[in-house]
Amino acid sequence: MRSTKQIISCVIIFVAGFLSGVFFAAWKLDSKPAAGVVNPAPPVNQKSSEEIQNRIAGIERMLKQNPQNLEALIQLGNDYFDTGDHDKAVEAYQRALVIAPRNPDVITDMGISYRRLKKPEQSAEAFRKAIEIDPNHVIALFNLGIVLRDDVKDYPGAIEAWELFVQKAGDSPHAVMVKPWLKALKEKTGNEEKPK
Repeated sequence: MRSTKQIISCVIIFVAGFLSGVFFAAWKLDSKPAAGVVNPAPPVNQKSSEEIQNRIAGIERMLKQNPQNLEALIQLGNDYFDTGDHDKAVEAYQRALVIAPRNPDVITDMGISYRRLKKPEQSAEAFRKAIEIDPNHVIALFNLGIVLRDDVKDYPGAIEAWELFVQKAGDSPHAVMVKPWLKALKEKTGNEEKPK
C-alpha cells in the first residue's frame, strides 16, 4: 500500500502538469505567430527534458501496475506532447478517453497533437467533439479556428469558431489576439461586419 506522502506527491505532480498543460495548450498550437508577436513558448532545455523523460518512465511503471489510472494517462499524454512525441501523446489520450470519454480537456489536447501530426481533419473533429461536450470550452474554439484557417482553409468555419471564441472569452489576452485575425479573415473572405 502506498504511503500518504507518495499519493500526495503524485497528486501534486499531476495537478501542476495538468494545469500548466491546459493553460499552455492554446499558445502551443499556433506555430505561426502574427507579425511582431514573439512565440511565448521557450524551447525545452536539456535538464527539463531529462526530468520529463524520468517522469514518463515513472508513469509508465505506475501504469503497468494500474492501467486504469486516469490521472497518470493524462499526465503521460501531456509529457509526451511536451517531448514532441505526438504519436505517443495521442495514444495516451485515447487510453484516457476510454476511461473518461467526455473529458473535453483531454480531447482538446489530443486535437492539438493531431495537428502536430499533420492530421487536420482529425484535429478539427477532436475540437468539435470537445465543443459539443462543453460549448464554453474556449481553448477548443480558439484551436478550431486556427486549424480551420491555416490547415483546412475553411474560412467561414474559422470565422464562426472565432466569433464564438471572442464572445465567450471576453477581454482575455487570447481574445485580444484573435480579434485582428478575425477581422483580417473577414476582409479576406468579403465577410466584413457592416456598420450599424
